[in-house]
Amino acid sequence: MKIKAFILILFAGALCLNACQKDVDVFVPDPGQLNGPDTSWQNTITASMPVSILKSNLSQQPVYLDSITVNANIATVNTPLGIQVNFPPNCCTTGAGQPVTGKVQVEIMAIKKKGDMIRLNKPSTWNDSMLVTAGQIFIQLKKEGQVLQLAPGIRINIRYIDLPVNNQMKFFIGDETNAQRFNWLPTPTPSLDTIIMGTQQYEIYTRQQRWISIATLFDVNIITPKVRVSADIAPYFTNANTVAFTVFKDVRSVVAMQGDLNTRKFITGKLPVGKQVTVVVISKQAGDYYLGFESAVTQSPAANVLTQLVRVVPIKKSLPEIFAYLSTL
Repeated sequence: MKIKAFILILFAGALCLNACQKDVDVFVPDPGQLNGPDTSWQNTITASMPVSILKSNLSQQPVYLDSITVNANIATVNTPLGIQVNFPPNCCTTGAGQPVTGKVQVEIMAIKKKGDMIRLNKPSTWNDSMLVTAGQIFIQLKKEGQVLQLAPGIRINIRYIDLPVNNQMKFFIGDETNAQRFNWLPTPTPSLDTIIMGTQQYEIYTRQQRWISIATLFDVNIITPKVRVSADIAPYFTNANTVAFTVFKDVRSVVAMQGDLNTRKFITGKLPVGKQVTVVVISKQAGDYYLGFESAVTQSPAANVLTQLVRVVPIKKSLPEIFAYLSTL
């Protein structure tokens, strides 16, 4: 009887072990993906979707904060970003037009690196036209948390070095009306927003606050061959959880790849051919982040083929690892 009991115990233990081993082999999806990877594309992107959280987490770049005293004297801010901003006397009013005096907070950001354009979602494009930028600058004035306006007739003066100076540069302002697609637009007031080209620096006079850019069209010759670039990635990298960009190697230019609902691919506008680029894909899948990048040379479109596919395989990375990669661009 003891032998039979011992055999039964061994048999039961083997069954239990086998069942446990089967449990180990069962794939358990990440939280938030209980039915497996989500391959659906969305007509409307909301703030709660992973891509919105991804953009917010990528944009964790510190704003340079300083203050000026607004009175009858000129006030100057010299930043570690290499930018000097001069504010004329009595430069501010409230939103209601009331003059402001005393201490005023100044917020400044400056982008010159292509990786920072990705982090802050500030591609160098005017609609579907590619721009080459000499710098993107954010300036905003506040007092006690309230955004201030520049007083009538007042223009601030901005100076910074950027080599080589390009005499073809124009003044652009940031269009932030579409939260999902930042755009640069030529200034509507060219007589008030002006650029002085020095031998080593740009000097700007403007009434604009928030985002401005000194930039030029990469190619004004409309007959130059162009091609669209599309990221060829796995189907679970969608517009609800992923961003993609095409980064140019030899010029300071980054083009956002827009999610196309019909083809379910991320694609650029028309880009010049024969240029070395890197396609960068960043995604948030549940609690994990993914980064993929692939170099390519834009190619002349073949007959009836207007889009160049670039295969990208994102792999799991931490946010610090993604930031470290972006800093190399």
